[in-house]
Amino acid sequence: MNTNLIHNILNVVGLVIGALIAYDWTLLGLPASTAAIVAGVVLMADKIIKLGINITRDGVSGLVKNQPPVE
Repeated sequence: MNTNLIHNILNVVGLVIGALIAYDWTLLGLPASTAAIVAGVVLMADKIIKLGINITRDGVSGLVKNQPPVE
């Protein structure tokens, strides 16, 4: 599978989670802090997965080197 596709899927997941964070969870009986903590954990996992993909694909040095221009 193309790693860019995985990145794009994870970006959409992050967008959905961001929208869920903005939702008023107290209407469902959940404390707002609980919803924020769960969303934060999921977003952190999203970022860790992306870093893992980048390190696997480009190596650790790929995280800091200059990126080629987008075509």
